[in-house]
Order: sequence, then structure tokens, then C-alpha cells
Amino acid sequence: MSPVSLQINLAPGDYLHARYILPHQLKILTPQVDEIILTVDTKPSRGRFSIGWNENKELLYNFLQNEIQPKYNVKIIPVDYSKEMQIGIAGYFFGNNQLPEKDFRGGPFYAYFFGLHSAANNLIFHLDSDMFLGGGSETWITEAIQLFESDPKCLIISPLPGPPDANEHLINQTVKNKIGSYIYELDGMSTRIFMIDKSILKKKKLTFNRPSFRNQIKAIIQRNPNADLPEHILSSYINKQNLKRIDFLGRGNGLWSLHPPFRTKTFYNDLPSLIARVENNDLPKKQNGFYDIIDDVCDWNEARVKLKNNIWWKKLL
Repeated sequence: MSPVSLQINLAPGDYLHARYILPHQLKILTPQVDEIILTVDTKPSRGRFSIGWNENKELLYNFLQNEIQPKYNVKIIPVDYSKEMQIGIAGYFFGNNQLPEKDFRGGPFYAYFFGLHSAANNLIFHLDSDMFLGGGSETWITEAIQLFESDPKCLIISPLPGPPDANEHLINQTVKNKIGSYIYELDGMSTRIFMIDKSILKKKKLTFNRPSFRNQIKAIIQRNPNADLPEHILSSYINKQNLKRIDFLGRGNGLWSLHPPFRTKTFYNDLPSLIARVENNDLPKKQNGFYDIIDDVCDWNEARVKLKNNIWWKKLL
């Protein structure tokens, strides 16, 4: 059976949640993979992506080296922004010699491809550091490998987005084809969580896309690169090459994911109990079929008030 690398993106600003969520992720996935890579971004972004960078940089490295590395067989790899490395990665994935370091929002771009490039294996299970995993399946990776091997058109395979709904409904997902029970071909992809066969990308290169005109203007104003999101580039590639993204639950309780849409004091304070609720499947029925953590699970009022105020300020400008 093909070997698999687990690759998780981290940045200093992730420390406040990663100190709880990373052990949760590793506990579930370590027994199922052959290599674990923790890539740590080394170049600050602009705007909201730079929040907590300086104050948490040392805390994150100490946490990884003193609490994670002694317990798990992980490779901690700082993102290498050297010109030589950038040329190599740009050539591998895009067939050129240059890649933007960040996307139009100031978020990570190069770091995603650096992480994939760092993996020794072609099959890579990527996670962002804030993703929760439910179901606790011990066989999901093996089942995903079997899907890759049975269908050469599979580029992306992901756990079910949200806890399974009894009627097998998915909320805010575009289902292209329902293949079987809790097995879906979905439109597009998300860089938050995915398993990929990177050998396909080596054979048929990605195409660099620019964002919408509005977002190009935004990039200029905020002094960010004129680069679209990696997930948009990969989504376009899937459609252009007639490939597939498959999301599935798997046998038994399977494996499913949850994503926190905001970062608040309540979220950070509740993280240990949130993780316990996810691992014990102690969630309301309203959460089923939906990958973003709902207000019934975590109180997002603080974030919604800030978001509303920001919208009003933008209207005044």
C-alpha cells in the first residue's frame, strides 16, 4: 500500500489554538501515516494574518520542540523562502521559476506548496492547524488510499465536511455526484483539509491565476501580491483536467472535519471542552452536515459584532 505523509501548516499566530488542536490531530492520524511534517511559516503576512506573530513565535517553537517532538515522530521544517528553494517549488508545481509568497489578502500562498513539496511521499494528507477531526476512524487513510488506487482521476480526497447527517445532506457544499452512502464528488476544493496525489501535479502543471478585478485592486491597496487563493487555483485545475474531489465518511464512525469560522476569547477559552465534544460526538443535530462550527457549539457573538462594526466603517469610507 502506498505510503502517506501527514503535513500540517503552522505559523506563530496559530499558537493559541495549536497547543490544543495539534495534539488532537496527531492522536488520531499518527498511527495511520508514514511521515509527519510540521511546516512552520517564517515570513509574516500583512493585516489579520500577522496577528500574534511576534509575541507567539518563540512560544510556538518551544511548544513544538518540548511538547510535540518528544511524543510524536515529527519533522519540524521552517518554510524556506530562499531563491533557490522558491525556483525549485515553482518549477515542480507550475513549470516556471517564480511563485508569490502570499495571496492577495496577505495570507499564505508559497507555504502551502512548500509543505507539499517537503513531503517524501506522493500521497499527502494536509491539515491547517485549526481543523477539528471527529469520528476517530483508525482506517480512514487506508480507505482513502484504496480510493486513489481505484480511480486515477482522484486528485483530492477529504474527510466528510461536518458530522454525518442522518439524511446524508451536506450544507453549503456543491455536490456534483453522490457516489454512495456518505461518499460525494464535490465541486472545487479547500486548502484547510485535503489528501492529494501530488504526482499528478508534477506531470500536469498548475496554472497561475489572478484574483477577481476587485481583489486585484484590494491587493494593490494593501500591498499584497496579485495572486489568487491556492484553493481557487487547484479548483480550476480539477475542472480543467477533468479530475475529482471526493469527500467520504468511511467505515464505522468514519472521519469528519469541523472548522472554526472565527477566533475569539470564548473560542480559545473553550478549546479543551470543544475538542472533547468533537471527539465524543457530543454535538447538536444542527451541526450535522455542516463544516463550520455553529453558534450552538461556540458563542460567536463577539466576532459577529466586530464584523458588523467593520462593515459599517467600510461603508463610511
